[in-house]
Amino acid sequence: MKMKQQIIIFICCLQGVWCQNWPINLPDKIEALSGSCVTINCTFTIENKYDKDLTDSAAGVWYKTDTKDDNNIVFRSGSSNLPFKGNITGKLKDKDCTTIFYDATSNHKGRFFFRIEDGLKWTYTHKSVFIDVIDSPPKPTVQMFKDQMEVEVQEEVLEGSSMYLRCSAKTLCSSSPPTLTWSSTDRLHLNESSRLQLDQQNQTEIISDLNFTATHLQHGVTFICTITYQLQQRNTTAQNNITLRVQYAPKNTSVSVFPSNSVLEGSSVTLICSSDANPAVLIWYRENGGQLEELQTGCNLTLNVTDRTHTGRYYCQARNRHGTQNTSVWLDIQYAPKISLFSCNRTDITVCLCEAHGNPSPKVEWFLSGRPVSNSTNTSISEERLNSTDLRSFISLHQSLTHTDTLQCVTINTHSTASEKIQLYPCSHETNIHIIIFLIIITLILILYALTVGFGLYRIKQLSSKLKVHNDAGAYASLQLSAPVSEYETLNLKKDNTQ
Repeated sequence: MKMKQQIIIFICCLQGVWCQNWPINLPDKIEALSGSCVTINCTFTIENKYDKDLTDSAAGVWYKTDTKDDNNIVFRSGSSNLPFKGNITGKLKDKDCTTIFYDATSNHKGRFFFRIEDGLKWTYTHKSVFIDVIDSPPKPTVQMFKDQMEVEVQEEVLEGSSMYLRCSAKTLCSSSPPTLTWSSTDRLHLNESSRLQLDQQNQTEIISDLNFTATHLQHGVTFICTITYQLQQRNTTAQNNITLRVQYAPKNTSVSVFPSNSVLEGSSVTLICSSDANPAVLIWYRENGGQLEELQTGCNLTLNVTDRTHTGRYYCQARNRHGTQNTSVWLDIQYAPKISLFSCNRTDITVCLCEAHGNPSPKVEWFLSGRPVSNSTNTSISEERLNSTDLRSFISLHQSLTHTDTLQCVTINTHSTASEKIQLYPCSHETNIHIIIFLIIITLILILYALTVGFGLYRIKQLSSKLKVHNDAGAYASLQLSAPVSEYETLNLKKDNTQ
């Protein structure tokens, strides 16, 4: 009998070589999930003249590997003593050889050929199918669509775009259909819909669409699609994902300051700007004379050594082609107090002012000869706030002072203390009278002295005038009583004078 079958197979093969290869439709490759079933979609043809030899009693046979020996027959319809359990679900009389194998294992992996046996016996040697047994299902395919047009996964979409994500997978044979589920890294509420359909290869495909409108909340969110097969012994899954990138105008722009926005002069301070935007460009400005002065770009603005000129309002602007948003912070550079002016005016009362500046704004305290001074019947103190950092304090003293009294102005803030002293001298009403009397006496003495000197000069002038009149009269009398001197006597007199 075996010899007879071999001869028939040989004759059929010769017929295929000499005549033609009857077509058979098989997939090139099938993936089967371990522990599940595997379905081979199969149709075949024969010459019309052999249709009468194809009856309801026809059997379908599957060979494994390229050798067509009986020992490699793994399945025959109607037989239960072969390695593979299954069933031909198609109707062989209608040339449908679709077959299902149950409980796939690694033994099912290999290449398979189909043979029809009835009054007609024929092995389709020119076409085979390869079965691959896998432990977990293939990853589903994830695609992104914007306004019904597919876009690349890396492409960024604009906020407000109508979007949907599609997850699809070819179904493997299983007792129950697989399921597709969506999840996201931010646990967003997802509106999904799933369906089964046939693809272009007439294979069953499961599809799930996720519909939404793109918002900034979805930027950077990863959407995960999971396919799940429920097997008899276990569930098995596979996943694929896509990360959405959304472009949108700046939102929630804010500034923080480290260590704080009030720092001591000479220390370092860093201003940090953050904004929810894609893309984001951050620009720092400073208010200067009512105008905004651009400083730099970037998240952080660091002032390594601060001084009081750095006090002011700083702006961070977040901008992109979709919009702009600004925020600001006041930077307060604090410093120890200093006294810029300390002076006194003494009349009937002593009035002094002390002007101090510092940040925080300082307070001023007064001390008279080391003792604190406050408002009283003899003392009045008032203050004038010039601005947020400058203070002017006045003190009026209505009391007698000694030569040893000192007035001290002390200015204080949270960072330090500064002080200055002034020596006070008596300046009472009696002292003023004594000075006036003294000045009057001095004036009288000077007037008396001037009168005395003037009278003396007058007397001297009178005596000089009388002496001159007297001398002139004596000389005239002498000229009248004396004889004229001869020339000879005159010459002798000159000679004597010469000697």
